Amino acid sequence: MNKNRLCLNSRTEDCPSRAGARSVFRFPFSVLPILGLCSLLLATGCQKEEAAQQADNRPRVKVCELTPELTFEDVAVVQGSIRTKYTAAVASRLPGTIDEVLADEGDVVKAGQPLFQVDRINLENQVAIAKDDQAVAHAAKEEAVAAQAEAEAAHEKAKTDAERYRRLYNESRSVTKDAWEKAELQLRSAAATLARAKAAVASADAKIQQADTALRIAEKNLSDSRGLAPFDGIITQKLQDRGDYVDAGTPIFTMDDPRVHELCLTLTADRYAEVAVGKTLVNAAFGQELPVTYKSPTINPMTRTFELRAITKPDPAVAPGLLCDARIVFDRRQGFGLPAGAVAKRGGREVAFVVGDDGTVTSVEVKKGATAGAMVEVLNPEDFQGKRVVAEGMLLLNVGDVVVPVE
Repeated sequence: MNKNRLCLNSRTEDCPSRAGARSVFRFPFSVLPILGLCSLLLATGCQKEEAAQQADNRPRVKVCELTPELTFEDVAVVQGSIRTKYTAAVASRLPGTIDEVLADEGDVVKAGQPLFQVDRINLENQVAIAKDDQAVAHAAKEEAVAAQAEAEAAHEKAKTDAERYRRLYNESRSVTKDAWEKAELQLRSAAATLARAKAAVASADAKIQQADTALRIAEKNLSDSRGLAPFDGIITQKLQDRGDYVDAGTPIFTMDDPRVHELCLTLTADRYAEVAVGKTLVNAAFGQELPVTYKSPTINPMTRTFELRAITKPDPAVAPGLLCDARIVFDRRQGFGLPAGAVAKRGGREVAFVVGDDGTVTSVEVKKGATAGAMVEVLNPEDFQGKRVVAEGMLLLNVGDVVVPVE
């Protein structure tokens, strides 16, 4: 048998060679290259598989770039309500019974239009009495004036007599001293009567003024008994009816001016200094951007809030009492932005992860500004210009990780 023949028997005594005591396998020389090539291919395949596994194990993250020319706003989101700017409770100015109701709910009225009448007959009688008192006062003055004229004449006569008696007594003693003294007494009495007459005339003048004032009051009460619309508007409520007795100040109608509505909002006190009437804008949920027309001069000490108002534009869909969400815009500007998911706090700082050319992640501090939807304003855009920023998945990463960026 050929010495190169493969010995398949494990017993030594069956093999042609008796040289060794151990049993061995021997391969033909032509088989060895084939086995070496297979081993090489197997090793190369394993290396590629390990490299592929290593590449697949790197996290795949979505990246983005800095977005320019975004509009950012500093806003406060609040809720308010719509109400009419001009509203009134038309009340009775006098106590009495309602004689007439001249309007009803839903009526459109003009300024100065009569709405109701209270106790008209009684008040008209009071006007008539006041006019009579005025006439009496004028008649009393005429009587006082006549009495004054009579007293003046008596005083002149007494004065003349007293002068004559004084001269006769002093010059010729043709009258007695007693007669002269009586003439002097008569003069003083006439002077006192004249003074009383003048006082009566002054009193009559005062009574005329008093009567005139009483007449004006009575006429004013009669005028006030008729309620008038304070402005052009619409009757929203009728609170009393004909025949009801009302006290002074009791509302009978409420009315609004439907032409002018305003949005009323409440804001926290920390924003008080930032609100400027005519400049600060309010974006209402019904699609109008309105300037602030009123800012409360004080802050409520209990709630630490203050009121804002903005006059709305005519809109059939906007009615008094409507609740409305609104955004109060304090500032509006153009800037650079990143998605909100790309910015998070690490180590007490707001950072974003930047992916290098080799896929290594590094952190860059973000100076945050305002927000615009899902975008965050970046106040240091120069640190992110031309760089790939991790837009999603940064919470699962650490600095130094190697990732596969996905646009």
